[in-house]
Parts: sequence; structure tokens; C-alpha cells
Amino acid sequence: MKKAPASDVSNQFDRPPLSFDAIETLVHQGKTVVSSEDSAIVKWAIKAIAEGKTTTLYCKPTVFEAIRRWYWTPKRAEIVGFKPISAEQAARVKSDFDIEVDGYANSLDCPRCGHVYSTYEFIQQGIEEHGEEHVRAAFSLKRAAIIQINPAQGAICRNCRLHILFATAGTYGTYDYEYRCIENNAYACCRGSILAAAPNLPASP
Repeated sequence: MKKAPASDVSNQFDRPPLSFDAIETLVHQGKTVVSSEDSAIVKWAIKAIAEGKTTTLYCKPTVFEAIRRWYWTPKRAEIVGFKPISAEQAARVKSDFDIEVDGYANSLDCPRCGHVYSTYEFIQQGIEEHGEEHVRAAFSLKRAAIIQINPAQGAICRNCRLHILFATAGTYGTYDYEYRCIENNAYACCRGSILAAAPNLPASP
């Protein structure tokens, strides 16, 4: 049989095969696994954000990029107070949690004690609530991204334990983040409340 030239072979053969064992495990955990073309996933995510549905999307970086470019406009980044994660904070996260992180996040001042809540505190709270192994795994995925759509987890002050549920003067009332890590992955959130505050003109990306 004549072998097809390399240029004629679909790149689907370069991808790892589907793991039906992994899919079965997820289904038995009560999850649903969806396989679809990228544009359909992007449109579904945008609809979920706008409707305020809470869900987690695990996707390839190209899908993440399409959603990110549509969602994190300069206006929304300004509303939440996004700033680059400082070298000092990244070094502290690496030293204490062995997690390498980069990207953008905002910060909240606790309205009771004034303690600052940002990336370090977010990861610290995640470890407390979900376990160190779970959090480290989320930040070390390879060639995959996590998007928290309208996340239910609220910020809890690491000093006085107050649930930070409202905005303080000049500060948006939720902790928001767009992390980039070293394995060509990402971890970010998108909220319908921010979308409502600064909607895009186009209906789709």
C-alpha cells in the first residue's frame, strides 16, 4: 500500500488517543464530558458567563485564548483593578507552595482589618479548602487551561476570617485573576457581573 505523504496526513494522528477510562471515571463522578468544535465551546462559554451560570471549563489553550480575548477587554480589566503579579509575590508563591505563576490579578482590602487579599491568599485559601495536591495539580496542567465561570468561591480574609462580600472604596468586590503558568496552560475566571458592567458590542467573538 502506498504511504501518504506527510503533508497529507491529518494532524489528528499526532494527538494522543482518547482515554475512555478517564472519561468513564469522570462520568461516574457525576461529570459530563463534551467533545465539540472550538467555536461551539466558545459560544457556549460566553452564554454561560452572560447567564450567570457557575461552571468550570477545562479546555485547550486556543479555546481559552478565544474566550480571554473576547472577555478581558481593557475596560473590564480596569473595572476589576487588574495588575501584573509582582516578582515578589510570584517568588513568595514559589517559595511557600512550589507553584510558579504569572499573569494578572486584582487585590482586595479586608473591610474589617485591612489585610490584603490577592494571589498568595487565593492559593492559600484554595489549599485550605481543596488540598495541596489538588491546587498544585491545577497549576501544573500541561497544554490545558481552566476557566472558572462565575465561580462560587468567595474571598475569605486570611487574617480575621471575614468573608469579603462587598466592594470597598475604589475596589471591585470580587477577587479576579488571569494566571499564566510555565506549561503552556492558564487558570482564569470570568463573571457575568463584570460582563454586565462593561459589555462588549459584538454578540460573539
